[in-house]
Amino acid sequence: MYNSLVYLFFSQLAVGGLLSLVMVPHSAGRSFFRFCGILSLFLLLLGILAGPYSLSLLRGPFDGRSTSLLLLALSGVTALLFIAGVISERQSAQKPLLTVSCLLGLAGIFLDGYHSLNPSTPTWGQLLSALYFLVSAVFLGSVIYSMILGHWYLVVPSLPISPLKSLTFLMIASIVAKILLACITLYLFWIWGDVDQKTTLSSFTGIGGFFLWARVIFGFFGPLVVSLMTWETVKINSTQSATGLLYVATIFAIIGEILSKHIFHTKAMPI
Repeated sequence: MYNSLVYLFFSQLAVGGLLSLVMVPHSAGRSFFRFCGILSLFLLLLGILAGPYSLSLLRGPFDGRSTSLLLLALSGVTALLFIAGVISERQSAQKPLLTVSCLLGLAGIFLDGYHSLNPSTPTWGQLLSALYFLVSAVFLGSVIYSMILGHWYLVVPSLPISPLKSLTFLMIASIVAKILLACITLYLFWIWGDVDQKTTLSSFTGIGGFFLWARVIFGFFGPLVVSLMTWETVKINSTQSATGLLYVATIFAIIGEILSKHIFHTKAMPI
């Protein structure tokens, strides 16, 4: 179970981080993009190598799971080229390479989510799972990379506030999307789910509900409140206060997403 949790958490964080980097202008400086690019590549490699899937899947034949792994590997290769472009100061190539790496990663995450549930799961259930993977990636990346960006205002005081505003807005949007998606998932699994899925939902009223409510507190309400507070501080250009709040959001995000992935792995419930 633990290698699956490591794979899900770090691969999604890496891809979400790449998406966040796309929204940051070149004015953040070479050191910022070099650090975050290397961090994203390291997290992606950690997720793939420590995960439950053998690299022999990349030799084919390709099914949904192996194709997902291939897309993530290609995302990592492109991220490496992006890092090389940053180090060599080839600015014109950086954004295109970063964008391609991000798109490959998002496609890999989506496909991974689609094929993560039992093959007998209806198409709507697989789509909900795929969207759950995508939104989780965006959420993790926007929270943690916003916190890193907040620190960079100490390094580059002239950096405009707009990138932090964009990432904070992305964080709020992803949290709202997570809440809506979880509500839709619970409703559809209760209405159209099979006997096992309805039994799983019923178990949440007992001891199994501990993990669900902990997930709601740490993964939904906590980050939402902190992100709204962060937005208010960003609007008045208080980057130090925003960074402090983003530390709190990072703690909430890590705990909430670990709980979420535990529920997904043990209950096959993408919430």
